[in-house]
Amino acid sequence: MILGLLIPTAILIALAVFVTRGVERLMPETIPGIAAAALLSALALVGLSACLFAVLYLLETPSAARLIGQRGGVLHFLLLGIQAGLVWGPIVLLVSVTAPRRWRTNVW
Repeated sequence: MILGLLIPTAILIALAVFVTRGVERLMPETIPGIAAAALLSALALVGLSACLFAVLYLLETPSAARLIGQRGGVLHFLLLGIQAGLVWGPIVLLVSVTAPRRWRTNVW
């Protein structure tokens, strides 16, 4: 039971850190750049979380492949990705807020 929660949570946290830091490198070192990085990271993490849950469903029950291919199945996994924002959302916020510490050209 605990591994069933701990491993997906750890994966979501790691994805949140790496995706946000990666997007942050592409954005300008400004306040709107921080906001844009956070927004793009959140959108990417919804999709990545949905994919993670689809993979976890497939590992648990291989017959779930039929569900993934249907329209309702895709919406179900997107909803799970949005709900996972309770896990990765604070991490994205924390990484975004501390972005000025990593700026090289602009000074906060």
